[in-house]
Amino acid sequence: MKRNILPTASLAMAVGLFALGATAQQQKGTGTAQDRMSIAQIATMLEGQGYTVREIELERGRYDVEMIDAKGMRVEAYLDPVTGEVLPYRDDDDRYDDGHERYDD
Repeated sequence: MKRNILPTASLAMAVGLFALGATAQQQKGTGTAQDRMSIAQIATMLEGQGYTVREIELERGRYDVEMIDAKGMRVEAYLDPVTGEVLPYRDDDDRYDDGHERYDD
């Protein structure tokens, strides 16, 4: 009886970790190609909000959008590919703002 407990507990833990990983991926908005909004849907949504879309690219699991707002200002945003919500923008140089020194080559 004791021999069956360890393999069963290990299997239960592995299944739990797998489920946790799958849930984390879904929450990140990575979604499958079937779940993602199409580029046309993203463009239609943004144009309905008054933007003139210049470029949309799927990059690193999110849509990178360049557009012009109603005042003629250039706007760049990252959008969640499943929901179309605006994601927090992080410039490539922001990764060095956490107190670590930047080493230029």
